[in-house]
Amino acid sequence: MKYYINYIIKNLHCIFLLGYTAAGVLVSLFRYWQFETFYYDFGIYDQAIWRVSRFQPPIIDHFVRTGQWIFADHFTPSLFLLSPLYWITSRAEIQLIAQVVAVSLSGWVLYKIGISVLKDRFISFAIMVSYLLFVGLQNALITDIHPDVFATLPFMLTVYSFVRNKKRSYYLWLLIFLGFKENFFLVSAGLAIFIWFVNKKWRKISLITLVISLLWGWLSIKIIIPYFAGDLYQYAPTDLGSMLRDLTFLIDHPIKRKTLFDSLLSFGFLPLLFPPAYPLILQDLSVRFFPQFSYLRWGMSMHYSVQLAGIMGVSSIYACLRFGKKARLYYGIVLVIVALFMHQFYLHGPLALAYNRAFYPHTKNLHFLEELVNKVPKDASVMTQNNLAVRFTHQDVMLLRDNYEVYNPDYIVLDLRDEQNPNVFFGLKDKDSLLTFLLRDKNYEAIFQTEYQYVFQKK
Repeated sequence: MKYYINYIIKNLHCIFLLGYTAAGVLVSLFRYWQFETFYYDFGIYDQAIWRVSRFQPPIIDHFVRTGQWIFADHFTPSLFLLSPLYWITSRAEIQLIAQVVAVSLSGWVLYKIGISVLKDRFISFAIMVSYLLFVGLQNALITDIHPDVFATLPFMLTVYSFVRNKKRSYYLWLLIFLGFKENFFLVSAGLAIFIWFVNKKWRKISLITLVISLLWGWLSIKIIIPYFAGDLYQYAPTDLGSMLRDLTFLIDHPIKRKTLFDSLLSFGFLPLLFPPAYPLILQDLSVRFFPQFSYLRWGMSMHYSVQLAGIMGVSSIYACLRFGKKARLYYGIVLVIVALFMHQFYLHGPLALAYNRAFYPHTKNLHFLEELVNKVPKDASVMTQNNLAVRFTHQDVMLLRDNYEVYNPDYIVLDLRDEQNPNVFFGLKDKDSLLTFLLRDKNYEAIFQTEYQYVFQKK
């Protein structure tokens, strides 16, 4: 009996990781099957990945960059490392599974970083639990797919390579990390400062990292994206000078203050004890908090806290160098308790749906939507709403527009039930007016119709 108890304790991190992965996969898949996944952003990235897997240009539908390469919106070449998954299966759910696995593996790498730095299994396990149960990371997992979420793994592997003094793998993972999004040059620049203070022997590499980061950012934002977009980069801050002069934007709104407090609390305020991580934390908060009208970025919903999770996880490990073995044991116990409390009772982590029986039966109630999308042939062009468009990302799909006739799709599919998620009709001004026009349009006929669902086919 004692042998089995010791075995469980020794492999507690593996047991937790397996349970976490299973929960993440279940919630992600059932949300997809319940039509709670959206073309913005699942479909945009999945469509690009699918096209590359078929050796086609990654052209996407986008309200600003319509019919252009995805690089016109974001420079994400590393995302195409996922394309070979579509040589195994054509089901889009594989990307949701891959995203969960990437995050779980990043947690495992964080645990290995803790072992290497602290030589302490339990505190490393506790910080891994804090990281994976961090609600900002959980929300990212269940909100479509995003390059930011996949990038958690190469980020951790970059740090792990630094910790293990593996210079070649460090550069490899750094470049892969940068390739997941153009603005990650800010993260790697912060990492360069972090390395400068942590390891004097790596100061030359720190400077090289800074140069690579700034060069990558300049090339991506000033050259590559404008080339594909035929226009300027659309996400650049408009008043960088005022941001640098006045840092009160970090705490000038209750949502920002709550995000900052809850994020630090999730890691037991450990990141505050390690100043070399401040530039990493500051760059992440600045990108999210400075735009004064981007309210969605301020909280821990969606995917906007995903990089902060990794940064705080790594900084928490280094902060524990201040503690002795007994203090780490007590602090580790506190971290696990806090993580479980915030997940289950305070912030209500979405992965709790995995053990909520009421979550699963809802899938059966939406079989009529499966029948609806199956009315459209696989080789036809289709225009439909945000939650239905994800089922057509492997063919020519467009989101609903009021001027649908300009795009001339073969099929138009509508589900006009009331009290749906407002995001369902993202980009559409008036769904009822659209239906009225379609019913009068001599170029289209309704080949399928119920009280709320319609499939229009071009004559």
